[in-house]
Amino acid sequence: MLTQVVAVRSVKSELIEEKEDTMLKSRIRYWHCPAHLLFIFLTRGHGWGFDIQGTVRFELDKQPVMGAVVRFVGHRSGDLFETQTDANGSYVLSLPDMATAVLEPREGSGVYPTQLGLAFPNPFNPEVNIPFHLAEPGPVLLQIYDLLGQPVHPLVAQELSAGTYQMRWDGTDRQQRPVAAGVYLYQLVATGFTGSGKLTLLDGGSKRHDVGAWSPKTLTRSFDVEVSGVGIETLRLVNLQPLSRSFVADFTVAANHRQHPLGGNQFTVLLGVPGGKFSMGSKRYQDESPRHDVLLDGFFLQQLETTQAEYQRCVEAGACFEPAQGEACNWGHGDRADHPVNCISWHDASRYCTWAGLRLPTEAEWEKAARGTTGREYPWGDAPPGGAGNCERAVMMRAGKGLGCGHDGTGPVGTKVDGSSPYGMLDMAGNVWEWVEDDYDREFYAASPLQNPINRADSGHKVLRGNSWFYVDPDPDMRAASRYRMPPLRWYPYVGTRCASSNTELNGNPDPPLQLESEVVLFPDWRRRNRAVQQELGDLPMVKVDAGQQNEMMMIPAGNFRMGTDVGAGDERPERTVFVSTFEIDRFEVTVSDYEACVRDGSCTEPYSGPAAYRLQFEGDFTNWGKPERADHPVNAVTWFQANTYCRWADKRLPTEAEWEKAARGTEGQRYPWGNREPDCDWIVMDDGGDGCGQESTWPVGAKPQSASPYGVHDMSGNVWEWVADWWSHDYYVSGPTRNPLNTEPGTAELKVLRGGSLADQNPHIHLTTNRLAYGPKSRFDYTIGFRCARSTSF
Repeated sequence: MLTQVVAVRSVKSELIEEKEDTMLKSRIRYWHCPAHLLFIFLTRGHGWGFDIQGTVRFELDKQPVMGAVVRFVGHRSGDLFETQTDANGSYVLSLPDMATAVLEPREGSGVYPTQLGLAFPNPFNPEVNIPFHLAEPGPVLLQIYDLLGQPVHPLVAQELSAGTYQMRWDGTDRQQRPVAAGVYLYQLVATGFTGSGKLTLLDGGSKRHDVGAWSPKTLTRSFDVEVSGVGIETLRLVNLQPLSRSFVADFTVAANHRQHPLGGNQFTVLLGVPGGKFSMGSKRYQDESPRHDVLLDGFFLQQLETTQAEYQRCVEAGACFEPAQGEACNWGHGDRADHPVNCISWHDASRYCTWAGLRLPTEAEWEKAARGTTGREYPWGDAPPGGAGNCERAVMMRAGKGLGCGHDGTGPVGTKVDGSSPYGMLDMAGNVWEWVEDDYDREFYAASPLQNPINRADSGHKVLRGNSWFYVDPDPDMRAASRYRMPPLRWYPYVGTRCASSNTELNGNPDPPLQLESEVVLFPDWRRRNRAVQQELGDLPMVKVDAGQQNEMMMIPAGNFRMGTDVGAGDERPERTVFVSTFEIDRFEVTVSDYEACVRDGSCTEPYSGPAAYRLQFEGDFTNWGKPERADHPVNAVTWFQANTYCRWADKRLPTEAEWEKAARGTEGQRYPWGNREPDCDWIVMDDGGDGCGQESTWPVGAKPQSASPYGVHDMSGNVWEWVADWWSHDYYVSGPTRNPLNTEPGTAELKVLRGGSLADQNPHIHLTTNRLAYGPKSRFDYTIGFRCARSTSF
């Protein structure tokens, strides 16, 4: 029986190794060859061949491309050999039937002499291949004989030019009659050469070829190569010679850009993202952790956010509901055709993408498109936009220009070219948040699949990515890894979408409109529509604190506690042990009704109310003064001086910064009043699914009792920021006293300290018990600011 022999040799190999096949009584030589070639002598029906080993990489970042299709097509024969790259961008492709695999070049010349290759398959039925190489042109006779030496069939009897050939014999004689099973000989006679070998035919021959098929076929030594795949531009190379020492089996591909039709003469541009690995998430927040490697198939993503004009075609086709309207919504404004569509729900976005022949991107796809494989912090790189914002890179809030870089809403798509992602997508930070396919789960990253992850947990919230033109803390909130959750039935001026495409369809047919959705879309205004949904789902706050508890104070015993942190912002450092004497602090933030009593007494001035101070009229509704239905909400839009006056009128005072922090975190150093889990609207009133947990207002004090501090103090995170007594100094913790500290020096900045975060803050770090915010004490229009009072005791 024939044995299998495998030899692998590098370019530097000088192999002179011989293996004897006992059946054929012949000797086979292997020679030095390029490292990308794996030469194999296969028996039992396979014959000579070799493997090409190589990689496919993306030209932008030199990273491996997963799932690329690599095709080698015989340049003359048209024979096709195909495979796909793995997760490392590697491929192995077997190219069989290569007669040159048995050739031995003349020593030192690289020239191949006339040779007869091994027939394959052998034994055979119904056909056998006989390769041979001619070093020079001349007459050639390739003849089949039986064991008695009688000629059976002349396969070649003619003049041939120099080259490599392959002949097939189908087990018939010269009259095309099947021959009997058994052993046959084949012999090649050419100029200066005679060689022979043995063949074994199983079960007899069968007529398979026309007479014209007996002309010799030049064996493929060169190939046309094609590398293709989703998201990459097809690479085509012509007439490559894999056996050449200069052949390189590693290929580099570019991203594919294409125009996707939307009907009529309208197109949207899709940019390709190649398949492969990238690092997703970050260590910054719990819902972004852990940072982990993800494998994604190739896909396309819209270069720009879906525009008003594009979405309008879906509405005109009867496949989409109209977006909500109202202040800062783009629908109904003919001059905003090139702005992103906004004020749409997740269902609106999903239906639009399906109508367009596309789909929503997964969260992983969105993040890879935004940050690439090098792990950019922001779509444009690692440089933060800065606390004031950066209108060169994104349509965002910018100090001095206002919301949306002065638009007071969205801006035209694609105008911030300096904010381009690695693959060329624009507005992946700012303009509008973008719906993605996934359901939101804070812990999903810890257990998500390695390949093509998508969360379908039906959690009641979908994921938004990319942030918007609205209020932000630019440096943390504009990051490519930032996640935000939103109920799918919500319509906001800062939410839109963009669509994706791949070979994996995630949406399928769009779900029919929900009954509730069909009812609430009758309300055109986005705020009224959201409120209708919340009323139906019972999402409105119902908790009201008993009037007898509103003025209750909680006693905080004297003692040490850990103040500040070594890992936070610079003005929170260092963490140190501070002693605070016994004091009392209001259990709840001062309410509108509490403050009204001081105003009626003539001791306090009215807080600000109304829309006149704001660029957006609806912001005026966030102020609580003059709204009887918010009597039990915290008073807001008050200056530090108004807060200080009220506390003195009530025979109290503003708490010191140290007192406030001890009351919030206790003596165990908790990161948040309730512990160390990052906040969401299950715990506090914050920007989570919209300001004020989607209520677009504060909540009644004490409405989140589960978030009470170790001492039973409520709302020390969220609802409203709270004034404290101290002036702000960046380095006060470095030099300030550690016993009852109180900074009484205004310093050059003349800023007071705010604590606790508010209804309008989405960043979990803002709500930390250690977080400090420096603010002008005369600021009177900020509806996110309130206060509570404290009192020294003699205990």
